[in-house]
Amino acid sequence: MPDLYILMGANGAGKSTTGASYLPLHIQNNCEIFDGDKLYWQKVRELYKKSTPSIKEAKRIADDWLTEEFMTRSKKAISENDDFVYEGHLPIDENWQTPQKFKRAGYRIHIIYLGLSDTEVSEFRVFERAKHGGHNVPPYEIARNFYGNLLQVNKRYKFIDELKIMDTSESKPKALALLSNGIVESAVHHGKLPEWFEKGLPRVYRAIIKSEPPLKSNF
Repeated sequence: MPDLYILMGANGAGKSTTGASYLPLHIQNNCEIFDGDKLYWQKVRELYKKSTPSIKEAKRIADDWLTEEFMTRSKKAISENDDFVYEGHLPIDENWQTPQKFKRAGYRIHIIYLGLSDTEVSEFRVFERAKHGGHNVPPYEIARNFYGNLLQVNKRYKFIDELKIMDTSESKPKALALLSNGIVESAVHHGKLPEWFEKGLPRVYRAIIKSEPPLKSNF
């Protein structure tokens, strides 16, 4: 059975820099990660330098190109029964049409979710990235992705064949939970989960509580 892996999470959580390290070795060695942000800005620069005098027009063309390129690559993977990996945000229902399409084609859906403590950390990391030449993201989009991603994963966690949730707020990432089809395989005790997890993923949080063994009584 082929696999679809999605690297997901807040802006600045480390999807592009460390996300690949959480993938199985055979996926790392054999699959190219479709990084939409990276490909988009590469195309914008290419168009602006070579043929498009307006940066606004270059962005429009690059956006259309990216959509078509993603559709082409994902269709090719499905037609050849190949594993596929992409990085991105899925904050609205429409974004889940792609994983649903792969699921219907017989793929196992894996999501590796990299979370941050709050939008302020997300904004700071994006700002630092932009200072060093990386792409910037406006605050409204950072907030939309931060809360929308959590909302969707919380709503759809039983749809996901394998869900790994990490906290990358600190310099050393921390594994928080692993679920298979909504069943908790392993998790940090609910009392030690960060606030963003409890508030942003309440259904997953309750599933973890239910999975924990009852406290032993001394009586």
